[in-house]
Amino acid sequence: MLRSTFLATLIFLFLGAVAAQGAPSLQEQPSTTTTQISPGNFVGTLDIRPSDVFKDTDSFRTENSVSFGYRFPSRLQVLYQQELWSNLSDSPKLAGGAQGSVFARDGFFSLSLDKFWKSEDQTWFASYEGRAYLPTFAARRDAGMITAVRNYFTLGKKVTPYLTLTATETPVAHIYSQNAFGGKANPLFESRFQFKATVNLTSQLTLGLPLIWQDTKMRESAGAAKSGIWDNYIWVNPEIFYALDSHYTLGLAYYDIGGLTKNDLSDLQIMEGLRDGVVQFIFKASL
Repeated sequence: MLRSTFLATLIFLFLGAVAAQGAPSLQEQPSTTTTQISPGNFVGTLDIRPSDVFKDTDSFRTENSVSFGYRFPSRLQVLYQQELWSNLSDSPKLAGGAQGSVFARDGFFSLSLDKFWKSEDQTWFASYEGRAYLPTFAARRDAGMITAVRNYFTLGKKVTPYLTLTATETPVAHIYSQNAFGGKANPLFESRFQFKATVNLTSQLTLGLPLIWQDTKMRESAGAAKSGIWDNYIWVNPEIFYALDSHYTLGLAYYDIGGLTKNDLSDLQIMEGLRDGVVQFIFKASL
């Protein structure tokens, strides 16, 4: 009952906000104007996500983040982003804070080059982002995390004015001071692959459909759970965003937390995996 009520409320709020701005037309042509390199400027985003967690019994939380940085004229951007979550109800499976508290999750420095290469016909492009994570999340810090370094390599194709496909490979080095904590092995190395379809329904309404495969090599530790194995996690994260203007965006999102396959890839569990997930209402404000 809580699940259906929360989901219906999110959809109602999202559609109401869209309607208040005027119903978008599916015949509206997305802008095809070539993006010009703008002067350097400061960038920042506040992302607030009230979330309903569907696992066992419903629980509620917010998954927020704030970022601030600088975009150079050459497409280079540097910023720091900090995740700030809070428990809105009793969530025993959510480590980090008591009910009603706000606590730090992951924080990272990012250096990115957006579409640093384009083909002559402007339909193919490549982007890069590097991240260095800090041990700002207490649960990972207690487990011995020093840092994690991610490198996102993206190749994209603008198939039509409405559809863009991207493939992103992300090798991740996990650096810990110990091999295990609390009876569970810590990660050593991870390969994360994402295939994503982005659909511009109108110039303001965008649908993102990513499929993500994480393959993580766990550290060796005698007696620890998952010691030395390759731990697989395949999941989805559909999101739909409506841009109210150049600074404010509303959205809805879902991601599963059960995984669409067993962790050794021995079998599919699509329905079971999708049953456990998180539904989010999104509000973004940017500089």
